[in-house]
Amino acid sequence: MGKCLRYITANTDTEEQSFPVPKAFNTHVEELNLDVLLQKVDHLRMSEPGKSESFELLCDHKEKFRDEIEFMWRFARAYGDMYELSTNTQEKKHYANIGRTLSERAINRAPMNGHCHLWYAVLCGYVSEFEGLQNKINYGHLFKEHLDIAIKLLPEEPFLYYLKGRYCYTVSKLSWIEKKMAATLFGKIPSSTVQEALHNFLKAEELCPGYSNPNYMYLAKCYADLEENQNALKFCNLALLLPTVTKEDKEAQKEMQKIMTSLKR
Repeated sequence: MGKCLRYITANTDTEEQSFPVPKAFNTHVEELNLDVLLQKVDHLRMSEPGKSESFELLCDHKEKFRDEIEFMWRFARAYGDMYELSTNTQEKKHYANIGRTLSERAINRAPMNGHCHLWYAVLCGYVSEFEGLQNKINYGHLFKEHLDIAIKLLPEEPFLYYLKGRYCYTVSKLSWIEKKMAATLFGKIPSSTVQEALHNFLKAEELCPGYSNPNYMYLAKCYADLEENQNALKFCNLALLLPTVTKEDKEAQKEMQKIMTSLKR
């Protein structure tokens, strides 16, 4: 992938129902060409405050570039960012649904583009947060399916292994009733282990050392579950060296304080 970027964390609603973009931003829209626009939005979203500005910039250019694949998956990604930034449940649901629709459209246009599959998987995960158990399992199945396709197409992308690790970790903790429901829907019981989750988190770290606070937190959790306490503490301590930038970083740091306290008992 060349440059390793640290991870910053990103139904039938129509785009026309979007929550209003601040008026001041739209009074004069500077028309950018596609390459300049894509570079600008990628740069902006490297910081938390830049994510909403990146989203607004894409909204301003959606009529011009809505059929360009590189624009389409970034627009879906931006809806995922807005989902993450929003604290209002209705807004979150709105952003997740539109983002999923956009990313599905992108996959249909470019089935061999790994970014389209990556963001479709992520947005299915977001949509599933508002669903009952059966639909949650359906979306979980879609998440895994498209994540695996994305990994084949983008084998050097650390974010994918972080997501795969989280999926494996969650599945390893499923209750009997959740596994039974999944087996009824798909004919097989989903299975994974903490070891498999660990393997994916280690892969993200190998591809991009110091990748993220949340990745270190899950590495510590996996090692603690496997009773490898020295390794768990090692990753808690490494996390203290990383900057705490996003809401997710802060939550990971809190969780690691708990892990360290429990390991020192």
